[in-house]
Amino acid sequence: MHKSGSMPSPVLKEGKTAWQIARADKARILIDAAAYYNAFMQTARLAERSIMILGWDMDSRLLLNREASMSPKQRQISRAPEPLEGEPVQLLTFLNQLLEEKPDLKIYMLNWDYSVIYALEREAMARIKVFWEANERLEFQFDNNHPLGASHHQKVAVIDDSVAFAGGIDLTGQRWDTPMHLPDEPGRHRPDGESYDSFHDIQFMVSGEAARCLGELARNRWMRATGNIPAPPPSRNIWPEAVEPWVENVDVGIIRTDPAFDGRPEVRESEDFLKAAIRSAGDYIYIENQYLTSTSIGEAICEMLEKPEGPEVVIVTPRECPGWLEEATMGVLRHRVVRSMQESDSYGRLYLYYPSVDGNDIFVHAKTLIIDNRLAFVGSTNLSNRSMGLDTECSVALDSALLEDAKQNGGSERKRILEGAIQDYLCSLLAEHLGQNEAAVKKSLQQDSLAGTIARFRGGKRSLVPLKTRTEPLLDAVIPQEQVDPEKPIQVEKVLADILPLEP
Repeated sequence: MHKSGSMPSPVLKEGKTAWQIARADKARILIDAAAYYNAFMQTARLAERSIMILGWDMDSRLLLNREASMSPKQRQISRAPEPLEGEPVQLLTFLNQLLEEKPDLKIYMLNWDYSVIYALEREAMARIKVFWEANERLEFQFDNNHPLGASHHQKVAVIDDSVAFAGGIDLTGQRWDTPMHLPDEPGRHRPDGESYDSFHDIQFMVSGEAARCLGELARNRWMRATGNIPAPPPSRNIWPEAVEPWVENVDVGIIRTDPAFDGRPEVRESEDFLKAAIRSAGDYIYIENQYLTSTSIGEAICEMLEKPEGPEVVIVTPRECPGWLEEATMGVLRHRVVRSMQESDSYGRLYLYYPSVDGNDIFVHAKTLIIDNRLAFVGSTNLSNRSMGLDTECSVALDSALLEDAKQNGGSERKRILEGAIQDYLCSLLAEHLGQNEAAVKKSLQQDSLAGTIARFRGGKRSLVPLKTRTEPLLDAVIPQEQVDPEKPIQVEKVLADILPLEP
């Protein structure tokens, strides 16, 4: 129930804040890439006709089932999933094995066409090129059907239109990690054996009609890129036995960003949903996101902070942007948005953190939002301007208010179960970041607010650390938001006008 005592209306509205709302027979949120890659392998082994993969990046050398090389004690310490039968295997080898075992199976892989950017980087192109040398029933394509300056950022995998994954995790390198994010995690390494820093991300898994809708999205993207559309496979009732559903028989909203291009209208469902969700909050807003530069989302949060009886706002984000160039550009824009929020925080309800383990930062690549135990959002959508209107994005959301009027067919009980599951999701994230078990976090949330619970458990070796953004005044004065983080396609004429001299 909202602070005002009223029951909030649904935020998910088909054709407005969501492309489609579809029933998921089963659903699970997979926290961190070890869980996702494990579930993807299990599900892919059930495929008979079709596997479709959309990505911002793909790496043929991605090592799957790497848990098999860890001892049981290592897996327990890392909280890694149980390995599948067999040895660790690279992504391309695994897909080729599936094709050899399943004569009716076809695999479609659609990767953002970054060939212009990486044309001189042989290693980046080499790890992609081998997909073209794979089994003839594996079709790999680059997709450059987007405006100038945009990217394809959707991260979707669909198996037989029956089980699908969507979220923030690509099938590529430097993503695998477990919820422990140990500084010396033995499984966290590149194909060359070099280790990389802790990495936190999230993927959503669904079955049933929701999976078929994500299959439709994937086929539409394939048609736009290639001119051909694969036939939808016959529907099947599949789900890997070792993956426990998080919730069942729930409606899922599929939410997109798609820029105007090639005669297609602009789609800003991500922005519309996020703004509506934030403005519906009564008790708390919990956000994890790689970026925090979106003007419109920042304004919506400021509105809520200015309300005397508004919600607590907790935002978990990286301590800093990776690399000096991004820190000097996106970092500056983040500082501006944070400054605006702090200026609006008259009632002291804004809390900004970054996660750390033993003094080592965890890079937050997740894109999730939870509100009042009734809304949950997971996807590829960054809180950046370009994710609102320039890049293609795909996210999914749950909204318990959809069940408010469904008194028949157990609607009230389903609503209670869904809200309990959303709270469990929040507890899982907080337990991971604060080094606590989920039961302790849940008990604290029953007695205290979200911010109070974090304050109670903060300060250990595994903790959420207050974020302090800073930037050089000169950079703040000169970095242009419109060019660094545009929300609409770049106009060539404007770019040329900015760089070319005026006519004499």
